[in-house]
Amino acid sequence: MRYCRFAFSLQLSAFMLLVLAVLTLLVFPTATSAQGAASVSGIIFLSDAATLPSSAVITIQLADVTQASASAKVITERVFSTGGAQSPFSFTLPYNPQQINQANRYIIQGNIRVAGQIIYRTVLPHTVNSSGTPSSNLQITMVKVANSGLPQSYAGTQPLLLAGILLLAGIATMAIRRRLTA
Repeated sequence: MRYCRFAFSLQLSAFMLLVLAVLTLLVFPTATSAQGAASVSGIIFLSDAATLPSSAVITIQLADVTQASASAKVITERVFSTGGAQSPFSFTLPYNPQQINQANRYIIQGNIRVAGQIIYRTVLPHTVNSSGTPSSNLQITMVKVANSGLPQSYAGTQPLLLAGILLLAGIATMAIRRRLTA
């Protein structure tokens, strides 16, 4: 009987240790990620009142541009489809603060693509994560790219229309010749 109580007590202690371990694993990673996570957020506006197709894809990036001679080093990026929604677009860019050096210069940059072609992009640098620079409620304006060259919806029909007209002209010519020879 004494052995049973000892075994039960041992099982209860083991169960309590297991519960404590599980709670520790559940609580500490959350606390660590909450402390280790940061984000930049804001709203993207278009420079004009254009309507984007539902296939438009937005890319927004946090980039290190400290070295002017080198290309920007992307710290984090978010790519999402507009799904038919129109400007303005909200964004949040989570990043690891350990990747940020307070002595460096960081910007938000981005673009909007349709069929893989850039039609809007940021022109002015939006500095973030410097001393005193806000990293929330940013207002990013994307400007239409000159000569974006998006195909018009009728562009593929022009050669077909021309071929149809030539075919009809050929048939009409044959009909006129036939009448004249008959």
